[in-house]
Amino acid sequence: MRFSLPIILILALTNVYLLVQSGARVQDMVPPSAEESLVSAEHQLKLLKAQDKITILKLMLDRYREANTHRLRLTAYTARPEETNEDVENTAIMQTPRPGWTVAVSHDLRGWLGKRVYVEGFGVRFVGDLMNPRYSKSIDVLVADVEEARDIGVILDVFVTLIEPLLPEHYDGDFDITAVFNWNRE
Repeated sequence: MRFSLPIILILALTNVYLLVQSGARVQDMVPPSAEESLVSAEHQLKLLKAQDKITILKLMLDRYREANTHRLRLTAYTARPEETNEDVENTAIMQTPRPGWTVAVSHDLRGWLGKRVYVEGFGVRFVGDLMNPRYSKSIDVLVADVEEARDIGVILDVFVTLIEPLLPEHYDGDFDITAVFNWNRE
């Protein structure tokens, strides 16, 4: 108790010193009006609601990723008859294959046909084809030439996330979805 008065005096003098240093005059410091206080309170309430929505969306995204992310074996292929069937002009869903966009998945993931996925290290791709039935838990990235396919080789345990419900209807690659799908993995 006996030290409280000196502490209060020191704090008051510190505040006065800081005011003088900042160049502000005491008469310039007008307390906010009731209307300004109300606007400030409304603004703070809006910020709190937005923070709650962001928190909820993050939780939903984390749960979605947990349910729709798989560790797959990744390989690369080219649209040649030696690596596909005789119809190299069409995928399993009768679309023209596009290197850098089209991927094929194993038959156990055939529910992903026609949907988009995020492939760690390769970005967003479109699942348009199926691999040979002998493979499971696998994804095959379509590339332009054999040398590029050999450079990729076989990569085990690549994280692949089904993102179709999260992207706009006509995703054109304008925004970086990498930031959305990079999270701490153990």
